[in-house]
Amino acid sequence: MDALQREYERFGPWVVPIAGMQDIPQQFLRYQELIGEAVFAFKIPINVERRNVKPGMPLYHTVVVFREDVLLLLQRTGKDVHATEIPYQEIQYLQYVGNVLVGEMLLGTAEQIHVLNFNPVETAPVEKGIGIIRKSYLQEGTRLNIDAIDEHQQNNSLFYENLIAQDFKGENVRVVQYQPPVGLTKNRGKALDPNVLAQEPVLQDSLFLTNGTELITINRREETKLPEKTDYGYRYTFIPAHKILGVTLEPDETNDLFQNFCFILKEAEVCLLVGPEFSVQKLKTILNI
Repeated sequence: MDALQREYERFGPWVVPIAGMQDIPQQFLRYQELIGEAVFAFKIPINVERRNVKPGMPLYHTVVVFREDVLLLLQRTGKDVHATEIPYQEIQYLQYVGNVLVGEMLLGTAEQIHVLNFNPVETAPVEKGIGIIRKSYLQEGTRLNIDAIDEHQQNNSLFYENLIAQDFKGENVRVVQYQPPVGLTKNRGKALDPNVLAQEPVLQDSLFLTNGTELITINRREETKLPEKTDYGYRYTFIPAHKILGVTLEPDETNDLFQNFCFILKEAEVCLLVGPEFSVQKLKTILNI
């Protein structure tokens, strides 16, 4: 069986790890030496149903290569393959978006945000890659002030509790602060009462965690939504502690009830919406700022 036929017969519309030279898509063979020497690599397929695939057609648009010190993004555009080298230490933050239909991994650097979309049917290769990045972008000796965390701080979201139990096995993560959902009309300024129907979008809840070396946030894929709309998506944001220079809390320009909370990083910032009673003091104490 030749390589193209093998690739066609094994194709599925999900992320696939590259275990050997036989797994490298034909369009990326010029980089086979770099891929072969990597700690880990995976390939992301084109967005097409299996029944519409034909033998010999290009089936993968991206190969992600995890080397010792750098991440290599190989992305196909037409007949060309563009290579982007990202040293782990240049990654300001990492985001992972889980959803029923589309998954995303975002890498924020000083120059740009690299977005990788994939089918979330198989996430194990992506999660392994995220684990490599999270170990590699840390600065030795940098730790947050976890002694300042209130031992009785509660996570009032069963949804987030289940995510933490599933995705942070073996990690000593602690809850720093929980932002409950906030209604905009009848519950204005208060945590959303499930017995009161809000007529406008509500701010969905979010959670701040730390493992001592990173600040981690979990929030919904859509920060605001109508009460009757379902949102099963969620977003993890991982920020290495040594990248955080400060935080800001300012009113949102579009709604006087919301506030924009931002982590100020060395060459970027990460922001999310919070409610009117959100305080930055806990996070400032833990961040030693």
